[in-house]
Amino acid sequence: MKMRTMKTTFALVALAAASPSFAATLITNGSFELGNTSGGFSTVAAGGTDITGWTVDTGSVDYISSYWAASDSVRSIDIAGSAIGALSQSFATTAGQAYTVSFDLSSNPDLSGPRDLLVSIDGGAPSVFTHPGATGKDAAGMNWSAQSFTFLAGGPSTTITFTTNGTSQSFFGPALDNVAALAVPEPAAWALMLAGFGLVGGAMRRRPRSRTVLA
Repeated sequence: MKMRTMKTTFALVALAAASPSFAATLITNGSFELGNTSGGFSTVAAGGTDITGWTVDTGSVDYISSYWAASDSVRSIDIAGSAIGALSQSFATTAGQAYTVSFDLSSNPDLSGPRDLLVSIDGGAPSVFTHPGATGKDAAGMNWSAQSFTFLAGGPSTTITFTTNGTSQSFFGPALDNVAALAVPEPAAWALMLAGFGLVGGAMRRRPRSRTVLA
């Protein structure tokens, strides 16, 4: 009976873990670690292919390597290169499904003051995320902040675009790193997951403890 209960428990947990909320991020190269850059940074113009999985649609972006501390690993993006840029990626979605996009936001520390990052889905009205301004190029000075929002997919593919506005001066834009997109779990998936973990916990509590008998 115990063996059957444990098998059922692990089956429930495995099924919950297979739900969309536990899948890997749908974004390719969200931390920008894959691609070609040299020195402290390199400027990628519209149409450039140096950033794996991403497209520079307009203007240019700076592909940062060692110039400042990244939020995740060693690379990140300055949305304004030699001019304000737009960076996009398309990823697979299901129409009507809710998705959460998360990313880390900072700003080019070479110019003090806030920066606006504009994020749009499929060319729609952008959401504006404002960073107060970095104070240095180390991890503390970059003051990376975690941001997120949720949207409903309109079809089998969704395009996310990051850009900035005219209040951000050229060459000193918002900084972007650690981009991810995940399907929002349905209530049934959450219930299944919680039930599975509850059964695991109960089974562990009921497991007899071993005792050592001293002669």
